[in-house]
Amino acid sequence: MNTLLLFITLIFCSSIFAQVNTERFREDEDTVGFSGYIDLEGILATGNTDFQIISLGSRLNYNWGDDYTFIIADAGYGWENGNAFVDQIFAHLRHVITTGNLLQIEFFTQFDNNKKRLLLARELLGGGVRFRILKTEHFKFRLGTAYMFETERYDLHTNSTHPRTTSFHRFTSYVTFKYQLNKLLSFVSTTYYQPRFANLKDYKLFSENAFLIDTGEILDLFIKFNLRYDSRPPDTVKNFDTFSRIGFSFKFGGG
Repeated sequence: MNTLLLFITLIFCSSIFAQVNTERFREDEDTVGFSGYIDLEGILATGNTDFQIISLGSRLNYNWGDDYTFIIADAGYGWENGNAFVDQIFAHLRHVITTGNLLQIEFFTQFDNNKKRLLLARELLGGGVRFRILKTEHFKFRLGTAYMFETERYDLHTNSTHPRTTSFHRFTSYVTFKYQLNKLLSFVSTTYYQPRFANLKDYKLFSENAFLIDTGEILDLFIKFNLRYDSRPPDTVKNFDTFSRIGFSFKFGGG
């Protein structure tokens, strides 16, 4: 119990870059119990510019048998010449019900913020279905589609063009695959598309990609590249973001 409480504490005290790949390490097996990982990333540069980033993320998964529940949390904080320039947090809770070999039902809720993008809070609540299209020894392919209700609050002036608070019904879909290149190296990719019901030109696109190097039973090395596009960002915020990082992932549990 003390170990479980420690991992839960790490999850809530850790934290993302706007969107985390919720497909990473998602299990299809029916082994009952807890499993998860803790990610640690850091960047340090000195010389003409002092530059540091610290990021800590984690996931706790409980497999009930055919169904499972997981929570993900991730946060990053950075400094440049002594000034903070990244301040972001992410938390995602999801429950998955398996109805057969092909179909799963999902319910989820999420909170995130990102001061660099003027986002004070983004809150999601939704549900949908997930299709387990293909699984072989080296390749896994999944599709998901859902409804979600989204509320966002921005740090904007009262005379800004973009509203300071928005609440929209959105359609969210994703495609994900994992390819095991060899015994040690795998590639995971997930792309999310989230258009607004009332205006399909108002949409968000996220793509998360990672190479995972299995160095042992408890440790992975990963290299990530994330892409984010918002068709209607708030004033002074760019439509397009990319983010690359490298780090270690400490795995635990699994049965």
